Amino acid sequence: MAEVPPLCLSETLPETLLGHTLYVGDLHPETTVADLEAAFSVIGRLDSLGIRRDAAGKSLCYAFVNFFYISHAMKALACLNHKTLKGKAMRIMWWHKESKLRKSGIGNVFVKNLAPSIDSAQLESMFNKYGKIVSCKVAEEENGKSKCFGFVQFETHNSAISAITSLHGAVFQGKKL
Repeated sequence: MAEVPPLCLSETLPETLLGHTLYVGDLHPETTVADLEAAFSVIGRLDSLGIRRDAAGKSLCYAFVNFFYISHAMKALACLNHKTLKGKAMRIMWWHKESKLRKSGIGNVFVKNLAPSIDSAQLESMFNKYGKIVSCKVAEEENGKSKCFGFVQFETHNSAISAITSLHGAVFQGKKL
């Protein structure tokens, strides 16, 4: 794994607003706890971590990583989101005990007609100036090839509307969004 850059955050969040737990999705099915520990422990002291599995023990390809300090969780989110582990880019976001924001559909933007070369990190970079992003993902085939569409979930409906207003019909890497 590449060396982790210094803290790459411009914002700080009060300790009372967030837990210390990150959701880590889009993992390779063969990712182990040791792989996660190696990737995340360079950021800071881990409290616990675990890969979620089905009843048969097969990986569900997502995990939870808990840090002792929120500053370490923030740094991991900022520096490791969309980084590759075992050949797949991890999608990292804050885990919220109450999933109403994730499941509400508020702030969700469907983006189609992406160039095949666009990955999740580039999609997030394109949209992050419109507001705080909860999750961002380019859909992929099993072989990792882009399906040329993706999803961006903003924290607020207004951010999503702003992004849609600004980017609908825009041309990016030769493709009209």
